Amino acid sequence: FRFLPPCSTNHVWMHSINISGPGHNEFDSVLCHFNPRQFERGGQLVINDKQEGTWGQAINLPLSQVPLIFGQTAVSLIVQINGEGFDIFIEGKHCARLEHRKELPSKPCSLYLQFPSCDDYQKPENWLVYKTWWGNREIMHGKDLSSIAGVNAHNADHPRKLFISNLSKISKDRDVDIRRAELERAFRKYGGARGVTCIIPKHSTFAFVEMESERMADRALLEMGSKFKMNRARWSRHEALQEKRAKAEAEKKGLVKESSAW
Repeated sequence: FRFLPPCSTNHVWMHSINISGPGHNEFDSVLCHFNPRQFERGGQLVINDKQEGTWGQAINLPLSQVPLIFGQTAVSLIVQINGEGFDIFIEGKHCARLEHRKELPSKPCSLYLQFPSCDDYQKPENWLVYKTWWGNREIMHGKDLSSIAGVNAHNADHPRKLFISNLSKISKDRDVDIRRAELERAFRKYGGARGVTCIIPKHSTFAFVEMESERMADRALLEMGSKFKMNRARWSRHEALQEKRAKAEAEKKGLVKESSAW
């Protein structure tokens, strides 16, 4: 489709386009989320999914690496769905792929396209859509996908890290420190001698907590589920590569690690 994004503002959480399947519950579940953010870290294109209100592991791509979106009279966007995932083309350039994170229905069904009328702060967004087209066409991506963001991303569940959601929103450094201390104290017994590792993003309602082992993460899910809304976090591609290298080094040195520790 061809569109003109809303006018620029001072905040970053805006300009999103969502594609959802049946039973999305007012877009509480989203198969593909396209979100160019003009003012975040020099400009970022964020591609993600959302399942029952919980966001997945985002693909972040600098806007400098994609055709211009902001300041143009119109932008052409093609989202091609294939067996691997959602291929994102901006002005004809293959920019990213969001690999399927939820099995698609086996039978034909409706898909739903959403241009949100307001941003995350409930400020109105005035989209101008020139043309929208749904249909079949030949596969657009080339044979060499090695440089395409999101291709062969590692989306398996992390054995030790949990995603804690539905927390109160924080915006100050002091609040980040307080939340880290609270989570470290709450999950201390699952972290072994070194304790747990907490990642607390600013301006967020979620956090990540990494336990000592897969066994400890299982215990935390079982014992702390009544106090926190949580589920397994996904591996990031960078984490998966780090783990693979660490395991290879350990094998070279003849070290034997319990599988749950990796």
